[in-house]
Amino acid sequence: MKWMHLLPLLRRLYPSTIRMRLTLLATVIAVLPLAAAATGTALAVRSSILEGAQQRSAEPGPWWRVEVKGDRATYDRERISRCGSTSPPAPGDQRISFCMKPYDLSSSGAPGPSGHDAMYDALSHQGALSLGPWTPSAPIQRPNAYPQFPGYVVLTYSLEAEQAQLDTVVWSLAGGTLALVGLIAGSTWFAVGRVLRPVEAIRAEFAELSAHHLDRRVPVPRAGNEIARLATTMNTTLNRLQAAVGRQRQFTTDASHELRTPLACLRTELELALNRPDAADWPRVVHAAHQDTMRVQELTEDLLLLARLDAEQGDRQPRRTVDLTDVVREETVRRRPPHGIGIDLRTGPGPVAVQGHPALLARVIGNLLDNAERYATGTITVRLTHDPHHGTAVVDVLDDGPGIPPEDHRRIFERFTRLDDARTQDTGGVGLGLAIAQRIAAVHRGTLEIVPSARGAHFSLRLPTHLP
Repeated sequence: MKWMHLLPLLRRLYPSTIRMRLTLLATVIAVLPLAAAATGTALAVRSSILEGAQQRSAEPGPWWRVEVKGDRATYDRERISRCGSTSPPAPGDQRISFCMKPYDLSSSGAPGPSGHDAMYDALSHQGALSLGPWTPSAPIQRPNAYPQFPGYVVLTYSLEAEQAQLDTVVWSLAGGTLALVGLIAGSTWFAVGRVLRPVEAIRAEFAELSAHHLDRRVPVPRAGNEIARLATTMNTTLNRLQAAVGRQRQFTTDASHELRTPLACLRTELELALNRPDAADWPRVVHAAHQDTMRVQELTEDLLLLARLDAEQGDRQPRRTVDLTDVVREETVRRRPPHGIGIDLRTGPGPVAVQGHPALLARVIGNLLDNAERYATGTITVRLTHDPHHGTAVVDVLDDGPGIPPEDHRRIFERFTRLDDARTQDTGGVGLGLAIAQRIAAVHRGTLEIVPSARGAHFSLRLPTHLP
């Protein structure tokens, strides 16, 4: 299209800053009512001035001084010339002049105004004043007929003085309107600048942030307005970001430590056996090396799974309908809990269908059972219910162990978190099981929470049964 080449120019002309845009918007909003008010005032003044001039032009005084004899008309004994020729102003009033317009007898044989109404109407004019100071006014014309006189005597009332008066009013209104618009634009520019000054301070401070200086915070204005709330939200986000970076650094440290320990143990056992191969108990050495290798493999698999879940790779894998009842039953039946611990499984008679990945859902149930087996003293209860009102499937895993302190309910889902102080390998895992379980629940648009319980730990997994 022809106007497409104008788009780059229009984009360059578009105000680039919020301050300029708001100032332009306020100016436009101010111009419209002010211009309307100024125009209305000018129209009212023009009507008043024109009405006054029309009344003055209708006064009979000048006509009393007009004398008609035969085909000659005079005003104060000065001959009145034909209309269209240069007519001097009437003596005494420079705004009044007279001219004579003979009848056009070719169109009607009846002399006098009765036969020339159209001509009378054509010569009559109520005058006009222009709102544009650069355009002239139209004078008032009043024709008059005399008996036995072959034409009209036309009084012309000049409106130049009235036009000058109206021009003064128009210029005053225009100047006042422009002054008000300028004042509004300047005030808006100043006010918006003061309002956005904290935003610029926030931007400058935020630009100085880096991964090594996350302890800095943006300034919060004292006004308590939207910008202050924005700054508070940004500082809250920075707190979370700093905590996340801290967790990431701690995660890297813990992961390197957790991987280094079994590798060091494996290397030490093999070196000791190689130093004295004849005296080494090779079955025990191989068994210990196998255990350390399995631990490294388990930890590596957990770290890789967390990395995939963090990257949300699960959302890009094919999903299918899964019977959560079968998943819970299969994962529970294959368990071999420690001696003295029983698993009480409670499920409904029918299937509970969800959409997701069977392997990941089985991993969630398995991690919850691993945690329950680690701390239970006698019984683990697994309960699967369907909440049709909220459209969710609920899996509750309860144990009768020592429980989890309320202050650790949030921390328990953090990576490498183990509540046992000794961090022994017999009672505590590497601290990734619950973190993985909660991340898998989030990938399936569900939740995993710990529910307050009078005894033991109570974990509740909720998954939607109908995904969009």
